[in-house]
Amino acid sequence: MTVTSPIHGSRVALLGTSLVQQNHDAGERHIRSSARGWSTWAEVLTHGQLDITVFHDPRVHPGWEPSGRVGDSRGFGGLNAGVSGQKALDIANRIDQVLALDFDLIIVDAGTNDMMVETKETIQAIREAIVSRLLDAGKLVILLPILARGTQKWSAGGSERAKAQWINQKSRAFAARRPRCHIFDWNSAWVDWHSADGVPHAGFSDDGTHFSVPGGHAVGKALAEYLRGLLAPHVPERWARDDRFDPVHNPLGSFVPDPLPGNAKTFAGPPPDCNVTASRAVSSTGHPAGWQEISLEGGHCVLEILPEGFINPLPAGAWVRASCAVEVDAHDGWRDISLVLEDCGPEGLTAQALAPFDLGDGNLASYPTEAWSGMLRTPPIKIKTPSQRLRLALNLRIVSSGRPATMRFSTPQLRQVDPPALGWHR
Repeated sequence: MTVTSPIHGSRVALLGTSLVQQNHDAGERHIRSSARGWSTWAEVLTHGQLDITVFHDPRVHPGWEPSGRVGDSRGFGGLNAGVSGQKALDIANRIDQVLALDFDLIIVDAGTNDMMVETKETIQAIREAIVSRLLDAGKLVILLPILARGTQKWSAGGSERAKAQWINQKSRAFAARRPRCHIFDWNSAWVDWHSADGVPHAGFSDDGTHFSVPGGHAVGKALAEYLRGLLAPHVPERWARDDRFDPVHNPLGSFVPDPLPGNAKTFAGPPPDCNVTASRAVSSTGHPAGWQEISLEGGHCVLEILPEGFINPLPAGAWVRASCAVEVDAHDGWRDISLVLEDCGPEGLTAQALAPFDLGDGNLASYPTEAWSGMLRTPPIKIKTPSQRLRLALNLRIVSSGRPATMRFSTPQLRQVDPPALGWHR
């Protein structure tokens, strides 16, 4: 029987394949968590209890090139140690670098890309070797089963599906014998249990392998609930209204003039497709902070939270991060609910929390249709040039619907933070 070993921290590392990497993405001037990411949703839905910090890192790291493309970069570093296209042995070869990261718990995905080329015994042996190396280093480990695929990738009745079932049973038995090793069965929220082939729920994947936004949300919601008993207890954060930035006495204070909403400037567009109303509101969950309610019909709006023309008072090299509490009512039209922090300097970065996913046809993937609440928190970004404008905004978008969509937001924060733990990325 698995031994439950609660930890007293919140930093969770992820190790694996594209199923891990795609929780985040980065380019030359941006870094963001993705709305199709299962760990992204777990971070949001735990209201800040879970921390999977990533940071912009455009350098090429041998052994970490996505899909084995020599000279390519994931664009980010930090606690997401997923690399697309990697087989289990590639992952095993990166363990020493992963152990140089600062984390309290690690979630491991390995073997899915080996299913067509390796025996089930070889795959499981490498999976166990990866976990054993982490356990021997004193880490608490959550091992993920092989994620089920659609029949367009693994044929009905094919060897891959049978091998996955065998590996997953062996993994459960392995974890049960090893203290500090746990299993989170992401298939429990992913698989359509009425399917004779054990395929993902309809709409959970766009290609039979990777997560869509609904699939990421479903697995992330299950993971958030699973982690509540392993992470340090969640204590809702509270900020006094006078906890504001002061360069001498409170350099870690918030740059937002009033932590309570009401001063955000709303930009709706493009007219005449959009109708926006904003008002003070009470939290649907009883949270005592001040809330602003937004009702949006047929389009998108941008809520500019910082004063227009706000100038960054920090020196180059300082790190900043933004967050905002949200409550979203059930609606089938949501396509974007994301927090954006932009350094408007000539080489500045843009960070985005819960970024929408472009389906490639000009449309954005659907966000959850059910009601949800959580904390949006951008990746931290490093100030490149001092005395430049900073921009903080909440992006909202819905498709045309017969009724307006409603959400509430509260306590937007923008603060200087400690540099992220760079680990082997230095």
